[in-house]
Amino acid sequence: MSTKPFAALLLLAGLGACSSEPVVVNYYALVPPVSATDQVVQRADKPALVIERVDLAKYLQQSGMIIQSGDNQLRVSKKNLWAESLELALPKALVRELQVQSDGYTYYLKSVDWIPRTDYRLRLRIDSLQATDKGEVVAAGRYQLISEHDSNLHVFADFNFRRDLDQDGYEHAVEQIQALLAQVAGAILNSVNGLNEQEPVP
Repeated sequence: MSTKPFAALLLLAGLGACSSEPVVVNYYALVPPVSATDQVVQRADKPALVIERVDLAKYLQQSGMIIQSGDNQLRVSKKNLWAESLELALPKALVRELQVQSDGYTYYLKSVDWIPRTDYRLRLRIDSLQATDKGEVVAAGRYQLISEHDSNLHVFADFNFRRDLDQDGYEHAVEQIQALLAQVAGAILNSVNGLNEQEPVP
């Protein structure tokens, strides 16, 4: 018998707390603390990918972690919270994943970085980023990637990635969400590589 629904039910059980017990609040970081060995040197001679904006569905713009029950019900945990709002953490997590997967580009966040030049512009929308009662986590949305040199070179792509929850608990769910963001970053890199190959040779 599959243990995935069981794992999801344990997550759901963590949404509330018995009134007779003290409430313990747990915080989870989407972006792990950066060590000195994680520092990435950005090189100006590489094509620049600028993340212009990352939009989140309204229900994701809160501190409580989300569990999707059925097709339409969303439950918000009051004691399992994001250490930093997803609006701030998710763009940083995306840049981190892009840097890990490819050093062929320089990555900038328009909201925080000084940008010397732009070769590709990225806009990302996240419609789903949560665990479900089916024993999985899901990341769904859309991204737009445009060449700054030729507006005819562009990509508009939808994505819907899922991963199984094969362990109990929110910590494992966060790890799987991070893995989903790695898949999103991989899809974006495949698209920007495709645009790069179509760019005219100077």
